[in-house]
Amino acid sequence: MLIEEANVFVGEELTKANILIEDGKIKEISKLKPTSMTDSKIHANRLIALPGLIDAHVHLRDLELSYKETFETGTQAAAAGGYTTVLDMPNTRPPTTTSGRLGEKFEQAEGRLYANVAFQASLTTNETELSRMVKQGAIAFKLYLNKALQTFESSDQANLRAALEAAKKNKALVTVHAEDGDLIRQIQEASLHRGKTSVRDFLNAHPPIAEVAAVRRIVGLSTEIGVRIHICHITLPASVKLVRSTPTASCEATAQHLLLNRNVFRKFGTLAICVPPIRTEEERKRLWKLFADGEVDILASDHAPHTLEEKTRTDAFQAASGVPGLETSLPLMFTQILRHRLSLRTFVEAAATRPAKLFHLTNKGTLQPGFDADIVLINPKAKSTINPTRFLTKAKYTPFDGSRCTGRAAYTIVNGVLVAQDGKIVGPPAGVVTRAA
Repeated sequence: MLIEEANVFVGEELTKANILIEDGKIKEISKLKPTSMTDSKIHANRLIALPGLIDAHVHLRDLELSYKETFETGTQAAAAGGYTTVLDMPNTRPPTTTSGRLGEKFEQAEGRLYANVAFQASLTTNETELSRMVKQGAIAFKLYLNKALQTFESSDQANLRAALEAAKKNKALVTVHAEDGDLIRQIQEASLHRGKTSVRDFLNAHPPIAEVAAVRRIVGLSTEIGVRIHICHITLPASVKLVRSTPTASCEATAQHLLLNRNVFRKFGTLAICVPPIRTEEERKRLWKLFADGEVDILASDHAPHTLEEKTRTDAFQAASGVPGLETSLPLMFTQILRHRLSLRTFVEAAATRPAKLFHLTNKGTLQPGFDADIVLINPKAKSTINPTRFLTKAKYTPFDGSRCTGRAAYTIVNGVLVAQDGKIVGPPAGVVTRAA
């Protein structure tokens, strides 16, 4: 395949060049057109070529939760949104808590992927089992301090230390949902006892201190033990500061936490519920500045599909938590680039280059000869209004419903194969299961 005259992001700037793809790899990036014959061409004169985006936080569901999402629908949504690699979370049904469960996911996913997928497993104190999962290719190990999924009692400091030491011994990365589950449960139970179940009560049960305390606890242990940790969906400037002061820690932020404030609940109610929750405008503005300045390592979506019935509950505590994000993150963030609120370089670093480095995804995250031909071509002038009824994901809702955006994925190329064009799937399932190096 030849991508002709694209505006290629290489180094620090855009350069008009041609990209030659051969055998799933980038063979050449040159201002001169290759003289050899090619099977297909994409005329990209007005398009921007970026490395395929990498989303380090995605819930693909499938298995017993396939009514919410499948490997097909989730990776189709990814490709339509410009993502060529996603990292799946372990809180599926059944959960990815053992080498047997991890192997089952590997087998189930083969041949069904429209984007590359790497799998995270649940952190465990069983060092033998953890070692087996590392050898199988688990990309990271998830720790839920909010106790949404756990294979051990994480409130017990000795248990938590043992699990982290097992990860350190196996040179594994630990990803963390950093909220104090015990504190959240105490506040929630008191609220339920008083019959308080509104969205405001739900938000009150997830106070900032629940995040900051959990981040402080885990970065402290990370420093003591020397294990690498990654804080998921960070929402508070104080949390980012703790991460930045810890050499063994990194963090991510989502579009919903970067662009929305609590006013969103007036319009969307429980549809906008996610954990950690969307914060105040002051907290959002400060988080955005840190992200735009490159202080937040990566952008992730926390794509969390549910049915509308599960999301729309009178009791906010019973509403499923999470929003879909694979098809909205790119247009939302590119709009910020065009409004000069975010640099293209910071976006590429956060959405492609750093995720590849942090999760050791070799030959990804950069447009360079020899690297995998995972490429997204963006039309910077394409205008759209976010409409969840058109999503490829099964989750037909979003707190960004009606948002006007400029810029979208025109072509998504996965392993050298054109998979998606202008939000539609036009190619085969070219994605593969990606194992940790």
